[in-house]
Amino acid sequence: MRAWVLGVFLLLLPAVAWAQAVDDARVRCIRRMGHVLDLRIYDARAAAATGIIPQQKVREWLETPQAIRTIARFTNSRFNPEPATNLAGDGVYAAAKFILTNKKPWRELFVGRYVINHTNNIITEDPQAPALGYFGSVGWQGRYLGNAPDGLMLRAAYRVLHNTVGLKLVPSAVNFEGDATAAGRERAECRGCHFDSPYALDKVAQLLPRKVGVGGAAKPQVVAVTPQLILGGLTVRDFEHLVDTLTQGEAFAFRTCRLAFEFAYGRPESGCEAPAFDRCVDAFTSTGLMTDALASYFEDPAYCEAVP
Repeated sequence: MRAWVLGVFLLLLPAVAWAQAVDDARVRCIRRMGHVLDLRIYDARAAAATGIIPQQKVREWLETPQAIRTIARFTNSRFNPEPATNLAGDGVYAAAKFILTNKKPWRELFVGRYVINHTNNIITEDPQAPALGYFGSVGWQGRYLGNAPDGLMLRAAYRVLHNTVGLKLVPSAVNFEGDATAAGRERAECRGCHFDSPYALDKVAQLLPRKVGVGGAAKPQVVAVTPQLILGGLTVRDFEHLVDTLTQGEAFAFRTCRLAFEFAYGRPESGCEAPAFDRCVDAFTSTGLMTDALASYFEDPAYCEAVP
């Protein structure tokens, strides 16, 4: 009799160990998602004991105020190279929170018609506002006036390209010689980025407002623009046409999914993670929602087992 009982007990051990392993994995996953989304789940084991399956809670969690604020802060940190010196310069955070809270397509972050109140960063939709998202904010434009003597907002032009399609440029060492004039930018070491590439900074900046004034009195001013031949042979009419075009191509979906991947995993994607990245691109292309891009990663059963 004792031998029979012992045999049953030994047979049960693998099942008990398996159940414990499943429970431990669920606890780890809840902790990981809770940390990334700032959900303040203080007792992940207690949460797991209630039967929570993390992948089935992703959509609900992504819509919580805490997660929305966290995603908006992350977006702001990646779309600006340093913290803003005042509230007016943090329009990206306010705009991202507005888009996510109202379940609007991520593209509207860049092309939405709304006005940002820089006293409190409250956003008001306005059909008469330019279709420029936060790029139309005077606070954002003022932050990226740049130092070009001819008033071209080259810094703003770069941020527009970087934030929408992920363009990354490394300044040439000759930039530190202090010649920011048009003639200086025409030098062989500089003209590739400024005049010859599909994303030529000088040509893109021609479509933006101009910097007028000097020092603390400098400000952006809307001016008449001349259409520019950029983006691989496309004639772009103005600032709105530029942003509208940038946010419709495959490069925009790639940029969004790279941003979502870095948020979810805390690092850039690697080549071996192409299947997960492709699922994100498909999900985002289908709906245009950042939450769907993020969910494609978080809902993946392998998410919590991947290296952070």
